[in-house]
Amino acid sequence: MVERYLTGSLIQSLERARQLRQIVQRTYPREYDGLRQICLHSLDDIQSHFQSLAQETIVDTALQTPLRVRQFKRIVEHLNWVEGIGVFALGKMGSDDRFLNRLITVMCDEAVFPLIFPTICHISQDYFHIYPGFNLLCVPLLESRFLLHLPDIYHELCHLFHHRTRADIPSLHSYRVAYEKSQFEMVKHFQDRLTAADRVRKSEGLLAQIHLQNTSWARYWMQEFFCDLFAVMTAGPAFAWSHFHLCIKRGGDPFDTPLVSVSTHPADDARMRISLQLLKLMDFEVQAAHIEKAWQTYIELMGYSPSPEYRQCYPETLLSAIVSAAQVGIEGIGVVTAKPDSLQPIVRLLNDAWQEFWRAPEEFQTWEEGQMENLRATVNGERRLP
Repeated sequence: MVERYLTGSLIQSLERARQLRQIVQRTYPREYDGLRQICLHSLDDIQSHFQSLAQETIVDTALQTPLRVRQFKRIVEHLNWVEGIGVFALGKMGSDDRFLNRLITVMCDEAVFPLIFPTICHISQDYFHIYPGFNLLCVPLLESRFLLHLPDIYHELCHLFHHRTRADIPSLHSYRVAYEKSQFEMVKHFQDRLTAADRVRKSEGLLAQIHLQNTSWARYWMQEFFCDLFAVMTAGPAFAWSHFHLCIKRGGDPFDTPLVSVSTHPADDARMRISLQLLKLMDFEVQAAHIEKAWQTYIELMGYSPSPEYRQCYPETLLSAIVSAAQVGIEGIGVVTAKPDSLQPIVRLLNDAWQEFWRAPEEFQTWEEGQMENLRATVNGERRLP
């Protein structure tokens, strides 16, 4: 019975893969070539596995069928992943997607980004995120019509450095060295905390919290910090402002520190602290002071305050060591960094947007609409940015 089901379902699954290939093989702008190649390679692999399963000789159903069902489930899961992310992004491509892909090409060119540029698509139902395996950056539906969140693109670009397929690329050597150095500093900090807690016979609950925070740092937070610092290096103050923007719109307690489960993102205040530290090292002292004032005003107005656990989890010495290492490591990969007197055209526009926002918030929407019209004309080759 189950084998008869597999016979029919494998035929259907092969047809589904074939039709997905047809979608991928349509005519697309050249900016989609990378995503198309990844999808086609995956679909070829999926199709081959389905065919092998369909052609397998059945001798003992009691032994073979359970294994075949598990294999079938794994292949279908892979097929659903490719369809739901890569092929879906291709299938829903529209004029806003084409604009964003031209824009990210310009942004990566300006920054001398050392990897193949990702495809970008409006398929996020939450916020900016990236699928490194597909080299696909996802943004919310209307994000290509506004400027203030676009600096977060630079943060997402940096996540590509951490994908296993790019682990040994020579051009990223200095970045990897800086990251490993920072990981060592982090491990030392938490080992020292554990040793101190054990020496004075602290409770098992505290030891568990230290292990939990160490795990969060190692699995997720260090990468997030480095991606923030890459965005500050390439986009300048605009990225710190976009973080401020996101925290007020979507964030909770900026000092939130995990006590019972691992979290994927570090505390928003710690992220702001490292951004401000780096901006000052990059000679953006005036801009950093303005951002810091706005941030502190927000915190005081909302009544937020750091807990002892927060201070122990994000000590100034550790954050400063990470900032120093990241600055050297990011400069070493040859990207164009933001400087107060020298900004690339797109970076200048993103920073001008925040200056204009604070100059006249009530007039900003009109100004932004005009700038977006100019930007679209620019990336379409109809004019140049001033």
